[in-house]
Amino acid sequence: MALLSAILGALVNWLARDLLRRSQLREIFGLNFALIFGMMLPLAPFYFRLVWQPEALGWLVLSIGLDAMANYAYFQAFVGLDAVTATTLLALSPLFTLLIALGVPGQSAGLQSWQVVGVVVCTGSVLALTRAQPQVNGALRRGTRPMKAWLYPLAAAALFGASLYPVRLLFTQGWTNPPTYYLVRAGIIALVTGRLAPPAPFEWGSERVRRLALRAALVIGQWLALLFALEGGAPAVVKALADTSPLFVVGVSAIMGGEKPTRAQVVAAGGVVAGVALLLLGAG
Repeated sequence: MALLSAILGALVNWLARDLLRRSQLREIFGLNFALIFGMMLPLAPFYFRLVWQPEALGWLVLSIGLDAMANYAYFQAFVGLDAVTATTLLALSPLFTLLIALGVPGQSAGLQSWQVVGVVVCTGSVLALTRAQPQVNGALRRGTRPMKAWLYPLAAAALFGASLYPVRLLFTQGWTNPPTYYLVRAGIIALVTGRLAPPAPFEWGSERVRRLALRAALVIGQWLALLFALEGGAPAVVKALADTSPLFVVGVSAIMGGEKPTRAQVVAAGGVVAGVALLLLGAG
């Protein structure tokens, strides 16, 4: 399930970059979650389960808050970076997930030395990728300092990793299930975004609407696959598997988007995947 999430994630990331070339972030951020909510709502009677207890609702609010901030940083990452670079930086999420596991009592059980090696390899490969950018992704052309552009995917990686722990608690305690969580999450984020930052006027061109709807459908598949995997797996291992998407993004960007990766990008993306493999080997 987590590998399926990685494959779908490659397509999702490429489409995010493509949409942000055609639209402003403000135009599509809330609309993205509204579409996800609308797509999932018709089947809600068949899967909806939520325990209405203060503790459960508190953890739910925390999870959704972390997710909302992570998604905003995620979209901002594709504003200033190409799909390959942004996705590879997002692949740092297993590092943050492991660091949280080491810092929170009871979360580091079963951590093996190979996983530590995997984190080092993954981190080093990502840093190599960012140093290998020949034009630093147009950020310099827009007068934006490269480091500022990199902060968004790094923040998203950390927040996505942190959010897995309260989400997994929701599942293991039986307070909710993956599709219910994702439905409620999408609805709340869309509602809050609409209140705090009303969307800018959106031109409903048919091609752009189709691309946004396609991305929303793929996002649903990507995250449901990850969340179902999270029900029975450690967050660091599940996130590591799901973040093998840089390998697929290299191919997707080259075939569909014409973003021909450099040799250094391909090698660095392969290093990230190798680091993830070591993480999984340590968990085996």
